[in-house]
Amino acid sequence: MKKLAIACALAALVPAPLLAHHHEGTEQMQSEEAAVQQAIDTVYAMISGPVGAPRDWDGMRAVMTEDARLTPIGADGHRSHDVDGYIERSEQFLVEQGFFEIETGNRIEIFGNLAQVWSAYEGRTGSADGPVFVTGINSFQLVKTDDGWKVFSILWQAANDELPVPADLGAKAETESN
Repeated sequence: MKKLAIACALAALVPAPLLAHHHEGTEQMQSEEAAVQQAIDTVYAMISGPVGAPRDWDGMRAVMTEDARLTPIGADGHRSHDVDGYIERSEQFLVEQGFFEIETGNRIEIFGNLAQVWSAYEGRTGSADGPVFVTGINSFQLVKTDDGWKVFSILWQAANDELPVPADLGAKAETESN
């Protein structure tokens, strides 16, 4: 009881504008996280679509920096591409197979004008409800520009039996928490 009284007395000494500023900071952080999430959602939307549907590559370019890099990591190492290199490498598969990449969970961290997002995904063919043929992690790095948050790089690696998606990012974690 004595500790509560002391805490209340100390809280009374904190100027109201300081408390309001802290609250505004929380709202600002939530706004920044929402803007970062929107950029991530846009990338997923740009590469996803049914068989035969062209992708909105200009939309993808608009959410990325001019010097953005896309880098898959596989058994043979990594291969980094600029946006046009990624399009050249992936467009035929995405359109011919029908491909949907669905985020199953993420972790967003923001420090000033830098954001890091670990985004777990499921890759599906044919439709958004199609069979899952790959899961993994996309690691997004974003920078805040005068035009808002832009993706600077995406590194990704598919999961496997020896390297599963962390439980807190996978579809099971999402289902269990509901």
